[in-house]
Amino acid sequence: ASHRAGSRCMAPGAQVDLISYLSGAGLAALVNFPLWKAAAIGQSGFTAQGPTFFARLKVLLGPPYKGVAATLFGMTWARAAIFYCADAGRDRMLALGASPAAATALPAVGISTLVQVVNQPIVRGTITIQDPSSRHAGLVAALRHIHATRGVSGLWHGTVPAVAKTVPKYVVAIWVKDAMQELLPKPTAPPGAPGHRSQVLQASAVKSIAAGVAGAALTNPLDVIRNEMFKTDEALGETTRRLLRREGASFLWRGMARNLVAVAAPIGMTIFLTDAIVDYRSSRGVASPAASASAATAPAASAAASASAAAAASH
Repeated sequence: ASHRAGSRCMAPGAQVDLISYLSGAGLAALVNFPLWKAAAIGQSGFTAQGPTFFARLKVLLGPPYKGVAATLFGMTWARAAIFYCADAGRDRMLALGASPAAATALPAVGISTLVQVVNQPIVRGTITIQDPSSRHAGLVAALRHIHATRGVSGLWHGTVPAVAKTVPKYVVAIWVKDAMQELLPKPTAPPGAPGHRSQVLQASAVKSIAAGVAGAALTNPLDVIRNEMFKTDEALGETTRRLLRREGASFLWRGMARNLVAVAAPIGMTIFLTDAIVDYRSSRGVASPAASASAATAPAASAAASASAAAAASH
């Protein structure tokens, strides 16, 4: 059982470690910011002007990186909160006797909805200033302009499609992550033994890619609708009807390639880096994986928990 528990860094049965979740989310946000910028420009229909292909590519991926600090902050706390609370909530619900399906879905739905609503003004402003023609110097200037022209409600414009795409994206990603964790072979080497970390990271890479791609592909149409709402200030229904008139069904996959990179990469990288950091911290005695994956699936009993912890400690 201890071999199995040692592999469950960002999965059911793992002791949640907030520092590892924040570190993994922060590193993923930093590495993937240029890709997010390119996806935001592409899905919003902003024009990346330039005389040549490489000049336009520089507009998409290169500086200036407007709002980079606010974007990194928003991405980091949001993803860390979603994965941390979803994993902790799942373990808690399983311990209380909930079904695996409910324990996976309900915490993910609740925390991803809350995070999106709280984070919406940051998302609204940072996407707005990615327009290469934007005259706003940064996030604060963009938010002031939105507030002055649209009022407080303008800061939360586009929240409905944002929640509609964020919640399924993370629920699917978390479900795929947990399902892959169960299906993939467990490490044969015990924690601390040669080969254990490589086995953990290989399995993590597979589940991370699967979770990221599944979450990104499902929600691309809602990303397009939300970003168009930011650009035009139209309502949800009006935006959708206009897109259908102008582009037909093709708007459903507008920017899909960029989105698969810009969304799948940070989600997958967040999962992978969190696994790697938790495994590293546990190997140094800073954070320990849970004693047994089965401890979270049964009602809490002190004798069983103590025996499970002792079994893990013996390795």
